[in-house]
Amino acid sequence: YSVADGKDNAEDQTEPILAPDLMKLLEECILTFRVFLKKDKKKSSVLMGVHGHTGSSIQQVQSSLDKKEMKVKELFKKKKGWKSKTWPTTMEEVQLLFALTDIKVVSRVLRMAKLSKEQLLWCEEKMSKLDLSDNKLRRDGCPILFPC
Repeated sequence: YSVADGKDNAEDQTEPILAPDLMKLLEECILTFRVFLKKDKKKSSVLMGVHGHTGSSIQQVQSSLDKKEMKVKELFKKKKGWKSKTWPTTMEEVQLLFALTDIKVVSRVLRMAKLSKEQLLWCEEKMSKLDLSDNKLRRDGCPILFPC
């Protein structure tokens, strides 16, 4: 669409984005989002009753989160060849990257000033999708990326 004459102009249209280029863009976005999450400063959260749930339920989710984060980081360290600034080369490494991202997002949600019951349930569900038994990660991707 040309602003000068108000008509569609096929010559002004951009080239379509090819699938490999789109994949590269998505990979870069995910890695950039991970950097953002890593730089997010931790604030001390107040673990008391908020919006109908108790501090103990928040503490339970936080405890589960802390344990899983430690295990995922241990698995991550075993993958010495992968640099966190580049896209992982194996599906196992991709799952570790996504698990670390899930953990950071849940951690951030738990530090929100006002945490709704739905958001806490989302955190619990997100953590339940990370299975770290037998020193292996099994991650079931959740279609809801962020809580309501």
